[in-house]
Amino acid sequence: MSSFAFLKATQAFFFFVGLPLPEENWEAWANDDEFKGKPHLDKSKSYLFDELMTAKKDLFNFLDSNEKMNQTISKTGGARVVDQYLRMHIIRIKKIRLIIEFTVYYSRQKNAYGQEYLIAKSCWVSNKNGKVHKKFSKLVGSFDLIKENDKRKAVKELEALMWNEYQKEYK
Repeated sequence: MSSFAFLKATQAFFFFVGLPLPEENWEAWANDDEFKGKPHLDKSKSYLFDELMTAKKDLFNFLDSNEKMNQTISKTGGARVVDQYLRMHIIRIKKIRLIIEFTVYYSRQKNAYGQEYLIAKSCWVSNKNGKVHKKFSKLVGSFDLIKENDKRKAVKELEALMWNEYQKEYK
């Protein structure tokens, strides 16, 4: 398959699946993590940056290996399968980026007895369409008794839940 045909097949794939199309330069897309803060300064996240580098390396190895792509095309049914492999690599990178820098959504809930409590929620990337959706939640505590330390603990627990889910999917 020529590079031009591969590029067109990839563009069509992203259009029909609804994933945002990375730049034509895959290396630039992969290396631009678009973090808002400076999470790389947080030493507790070093394992996530190591995993991100591994995922990027796997993507580049796949893209650079004409032999692997040709093998995939000839043995498993064409460019569509290559697109699926590409999508899997992209979703994997998106998940790691999300774990590194995720947003916590807080919501107040009332139980059957009228007590208010706080729930922390975070998102995950769908394997089906690559879109982000709310998946994880952690009870922070009774709304009247919450301390800032309770929120920090809930954020760490959400990160652990996300990392455990990632490991189930990729390890």
